Amino acid sequence: MKLTYIIVDPNAIQRLHLIQIFKKVEALSKKAEFSNAVDALNFLKYNSIDLIFLASKLRVYSGFDFIAKLCDPNQVIFLTEKAEDALKAFELGLTDCIAPPYSLERIEKAVLRAQINLQSKRALQPNNEKIIEVKHNLKIEKIASSKIKWIEAMGDYIKIITQEKNYLVLSTMKAFIKKLPENQFLRIHKSFIVNLNRVANYSANSVNIDGIDLPLSRNKKKDFRQTITQH
Repeated sequence: MKLTYIIVDPNAIQRLHLIQIFKKVEALSKKAEFSNAVDALNFLKYNSIDLIFLASKLRVYSGFDFIAKLCDPNQVIFLTEKAEDALKAFELGLTDCIAPPYSLERIEKAVLRAQINLQSKRALQPNNEKIIEVKHNLKIEKIASSKIKWIEAMGDYIKIITQEKNYLVLSTMKAFIKKLPENQFLRIHKSFIVNLNRVANYSANSVNIDGIDLPLSRNKKKDFRQTITQH
């Protein structure tokens, strides 16, 4: 299982040394490197990665301040010389904490732990569950397809209605439906895409999800009825 990673370390020489070691780890694929936390956080607003190699000493924010600002609980391998940092890393549930000198064997062990963690996390997801990544409020967020109730067109944006909250995303309906599981979602109107698993009942002109009636357009009725009866 290949893991995409970033490294955040203000020490250019140490960063170069670590990246040379990472190149020898077949499971790793570098996405970016950063000398400071601010640039790394900005990158993570728009990009999704599997693993972060994070130095404890950073400009502006400390390594632990950086972790507190993460919106997504990425796997983090903490790089530090301080023994007390290892205890705090353990308390926070970080993947691993490594002290210099950094060796290939030690890094491979930490990466293996990250792989196991990610595999366990994915195993807890429902079978055939698809995770959709969207950019909402300048952050990349992940939504399980089963939690989406429906999608609504709003000008240049779409509104994604889920169990927990709603997301406003810059996208067309046509582009977004391509990201969804084909046998689970259907466009019932120029302004609505529904999760067929969420449909409670329907009539000649509407589809009901959680007590809300959504319009069923005339030219979508045939497709909807054929699909819902086979679902």
